[in-house]
Amino acid sequence: MERWIKGVVLTLVLASMIVSNKFINLGRFQGVLGMLELIILLMAVFRFSGYSREELGIGGEFSCIKHVLFPFVFFILPLGVVFSVPHNSISVKRFVLYFVNFLIIAGLWEELVFRGLLFASLEERFGDGVALVGNSAIHWLFHFAVGLNISQFIAALILSSYRLAFRRIEPLIFVHAFWDTIFVSLTPRFVGSIALPVLVLPLLGALVSIVIFLSSKNSSSRLKTA
Repeated sequence: MERWIKGVVLTLVLASMIVSNKFINLGRFQGVLGMLELIILLMAVFRFSGYSREELGIGGEFSCIKHVLFPFVFFILPLGVVFSVPHNSISVKRFVLYFVNFLIIAGLWEELVFRGLLFASLEERFGDGVALVGNSAIHWLFHFAVGLNISQFIAALILSSYRLAFRRIEPLIFVHAFWDTIFVSLTPRFVGSIALPVLVLPLLGALVSIVIFLSSKNSSSRLKTA
């Protein structure tokens, strides 16, 4: 079996396993099931997919500007607006527990499967454009268990554009977890145009990512033809 086909099949199997948790309730043993599934996920992605860590977006070249400052400015900083609009009040301890939960079930799970494995598989066979849109669309469709809306697809495209340009998913794991934590635990209620930074800055970050990717791709093409 070709590597990219194996990657797509593993993605569908692992994603189905994630979704199945929405319909399974084992009570106090639910956490045990989650840990077993996490072990299966890590083994499937790192040992059986055939892709290296760098190809999956884990490791490789590191830049503080690209991999720390950029995601903070475009994806984390805009969430500061949440604290200036009506929102739920929760303790720091509860917020941290929410974050740890989403770090595992959303950040690690979904980014490793979709922006990591599926992106690498589609990029290897069909190229960067299909990898960008294809993994975003499939990721979005797997949200049927919680209800589909267009904002999920846009969010997936934003995350995928960063993956395309900067090749690492570790920042996306934390960004994804932080966004889910903010909107689920605090449930902010935006009024008027105050929500614009939350919407515009991530979209601007995606646009900048695409521009950086295209410029670097053109530079590589010129070097090859020189």
